[in-house]
Amino acid sequence: MTVGLGRHLSRSKPHRTALLKNLTTQLLQHGAIVSTIPKLKETQKLAERVITIAKKARSNPKMHIPELQSRLFLAGDNAHLIKRLIHEIAGRYQGRNNGFTRLLRLEPRLGDRAPSAMLELLDVPVTNAEGGLNRGNMKLWLNVKAAVYAVSKGEPFTDLTLLNLNKMANGKDINDFMRDVATIREHLLKHQNITTTEEETQQFIEELKAAMAKPRVKDDTDKGYKIVSERPPLP
Repeated sequence: MTVGLGRHLSRSKPHRTALLKNLTTQLLQHGAIVSTIPKLKETQKLAERVITIAKKARSNPKMHIPELQSRLFLAGDNAHLIKRLIHEIAGRYQGRNNGFTRLLRLEPRLGDRAPSAMLELLDVPVTNAEGGLNRGNMKLWLNVKAAVYAVSKGEPFTDLTLLNLNKMANGKDINDFMRDVATIREHLLKHQNITTTEEETQQFIEELKAAMAKPRVKDDTDKGYKIVSERPPLP
């Protein structure tokens, strides 16, 4: 039997259901939420399921919209969330079958030291229609910050930074991706009260694009292991 395999989260079934519905609704409304890891892992399962249903609702709304309504809290600020979920959020993932969210671990929570994380939607635009910043894209922000720091120190971009940026740029228009990188760089420098010019921004983008385009050199070092040509005899 498979009864009770999910995390109970120290709550009764109605309380647990209400908690996950609320967290999923907040994730879809704001793009990112922060909580403890056990709660977010269960929320991630429900959010993935809700987005999958929303994709189906684009072609058959009468069948799937009631199913969405039963899995979300739709009142007050969330009254129009279903429309946005079907036409905007689900439309963003038409080329994906799963993997619509990302879980990023954070430092333990102050006070009780509970393991915490951020759950965010993937491929959220960096800026909104009004020009403000959207919540989310934490991994992109961290890697752009690492790239900006490397340039400020006159050091090359690290292999890990380039690997992460290439993964996030995969399947996207490289010019649109670099435009987001430039926007994030601008806000990072502005936060540090550092002024930058259009020429400096363009130079940064060109250097980063060239570094990302270089093929990775495979590390063939033994990393502490002894490589032998034949299997050693048994003792």
